[in-house]
Amino acid sequence: MYKREQGGNKMEPEVLRSYVSENRELETQLTKRNEQYIFDLKKSMVAANLSEEEQAKTLHEMLPVLVREQKTGKTARQLFGTVSEKMDRLLEEPPVEETKSPWWMWLDNTLLIFGLFGVVTGLMSLLTKSESQTFGFVTLLVTSAVGGWVFYLSYKYIYQYEQPGADRSQRPKMWKTILILMAAFFVWFALLSVTQLLPAPYNFTLPSIVTIALGAVALAGRFYLKKKFNIASSMATQRPKK
Repeated sequence: MYKREQGGNKMEPEVLRSYVSENRELETQLTKRNEQYIFDLKKSMVAANLSEEEQAKTLHEMLPVLVREQKTGKTARQLFGTVSEKMDRLLEEPPVEETKSPWWMWLDNTLLIFGLFGVVTGLMSLLTKSESQTFGFVTLLVTSAVGGWVFYLSYKYIYQYEQPGADRSQRPKMWKTILILMAAFFVWFALLSVTQLLPAPYNFTLPSIVTIALGAVALAGRFYLKKKFNIASSMATQRPKK
């Protein structure tokens, strides 16, 4: 029925012995019905190949609640669902924690902007047969890097506080957020304009096909890194898990 490879972090031997001892003591306080539930659950955990540590930890989390709540007439099934339902939850793969490092999120944003700008301006230049539609390489690079930083600031000051479970008491004052983001956007657009004034030898324009190819590589790289490191998005809030 259930089966899982053993693995995971090892519990310290003294902690494991303490858990097992406490679990046995609590089990003596169970009603007959709840005792049968725990007996069946332990059989299912063994059949599922859960390690001794996982079994001890699971029971150590359940038994204090069960002993306390059974005094009000609640049963294990009411508290934890059927044994099968409880096992399904135990065997679910834990959600992978999102990477919210500022550096990774900045890189994710930078690659996205570079990729989109590269592909769009390259295609426009190709279709209109005018290289003036393409940003110079330095402009494209600086705009993407600074834009990545601006998008991260949007997450830092706004979106992270919209996440489920976020501590909204730490949210900065709205006036402070507005001023910081306005300044960041000003710097972004100013650098976009200034870099475009650089002479061609320093801000050379690449052929349209090359610009499109670089943009596509940036988007592919971003997709790969996002999947590999589960980088959080700077531009959206998480939906609560059902």
